Amino acid sequence: MYLVRAEPMGDILLISHECPACNFNNKRSCRHVAIASEIYKRWQWWEPAKEIKTVTKRIVLQPDWEPVTLSVTMEEALRAVSVHAS
Repeated sequence: MYLVRAEPMGDILLISHECPACNFNNKRSCRHVAIASEIYKRWQWWEPAKEIKTVTKRIVLQPDWEPVTLSVTMEEALRAVSVHAS
């Protein structure tokens, strides 16, 4: 299992992770980066597009992190927006 961290920083989405494919491909992007950026876009769909930057770094799961549940329907998306806006 490889953990990936997507962290917004202004106009940049910093994606940190470490996997053999990243090391083997001379630090080029791997499918984990693509998946993480797509998941972030689905989760924060109202934000403008961000430039993707990657960092090869081992991610250690922290006890205070919360899982992100993605909404499936438009009703759920609107409900999520109203909850986060308040």
